[in-house]
Amino acid sequence: MGLKKKLAGSSMVRFLAQNTPLMHGVAKKLVPATTVEEAIEITVKLSEMGYHSCLHHLGKPSAQIEDIEDNVSTVIETLEILDEERLEVCLSLMPSEMGYLKSDKSGENHCRQIARNFRNRVSARDVEDRQGYGDGHGEGERNLLMIHASERVPMQQILALYGRLHRSSVASCVTIPAALARSEEDVKTIISQGGNVRLSLLPQGVVDARYFDDPELVLDNYMKLARLLLCEEAMIQQVLPVFALEDDEMAEQVIMMANLEGWSASSFEFEIPYGVNNKLKRKLRDEGYRVRVLVPYGREWWTYFYRRTQT
Repeated sequence: MGLKKKLAGSSMVRFLAQNTPLMHGVAKKLVPATTVEEAIEITVKLSEMGYHSCLHHLGKPSAQIEDIEDNVSTVIETLEILDEERLEVCLSLMPSEMGYLKSDKSGENHCRQIARNFRNRVSARDVEDRQGYGDGHGEGERNLLMIHASERVPMQQILALYGRLHRSSVASCVTIPAALARSEEDVKTIISQGGNVRLSLLPQGVVDARYFDDPELVLDNYMKLARLLLCEEAMIQQVLPVFALEDDEMAEQVIMMANLEGWSASSFEFEIPYGVNNKLKRKLRDEGYRVRVLVPYGREWWTYFYRRTQT
């Protein structure tokens, strides 16, 4: 393990950083919230600015049931408050926080617990709207569970979880890392099933998959996968492509491909992390594209913050 990974994962460094007010103040540029309430406030502000949000809980990756239950309860609390406030309900699920480090069964059960809560609340809101006593959907509202990939959880388990949620009519989207050699076949399979894909440069590796270690090959594969996600079949199957990126040139290439294939600006999304390339966020928003801001929040913010500052 390299020095950077040791620093990011060191429990002592993490404790000192997370309990130092000055360091915490600096971190807010990239991790704006530690509590659910703060995260909701950020979501409201971003909505007023014309952005969509995906709340990304930073909990403790763990095999200990106390940590897992704390992570799960925080995510459920978050989606409940989003729903009660009639905000767009979009959250990420991190398999390493949900119990997969304990066992596949534990991880799947906890993720499905969250998914049931999410589906029931979103379905109830839809019924209220149809019957005329709800307050209607916000403009361009899209409620989603974003399933993230994890270096420590086999990709096969993540795809299996997504498949079960998709078949259970849970509005969800699975992360496909461009760094993995298997990703082309995974994307083709998901397109054929009418699923949704969040295409990402991260993680750079997963425990059960061969990956590209040359950054140029990863970028090339990202664009190859983007072309697949914007092909005619994907449009016919009503696939939702979500492009997680930070680079202006990558965004321009995606837009060019989407225009050539006839995709409307509202039929795909760009996801850019909070505090990153705000100029690109504004440009895409002003041009009419859907921009979703990944909003990290939670007490265990050090590892995310450290890795962000090293990129």
